[in-house]
Amino acid sequence: MDAESYTDLIPLIFLGVVFFTVAISALYWSAKKGQLRDFDKQSKTIFTEEEPEGELSDSFPKKEIRKKK
Repeated sequence: MDAESYTDLIPLIFLGVVFFTVAISALYWSAKKGQLRDFDKQSKTIFTEEEPEGELSDSFPKKEIRKKK
């Protein structure tokens, strides 16, 4: 690859640096806000009295089996 053609990679390198910066910032924010502490407690925040933990509330409809004639 010629040295002149490396200038075509500048936008890709820039996007890579931006993505890396955003990823590190998100990791820092989540650690600072306590999102990475006590995963068991954090995972139970989605359960309420209407849908308690450990009770099956959603299911797929049963498929009818048709007999061949």
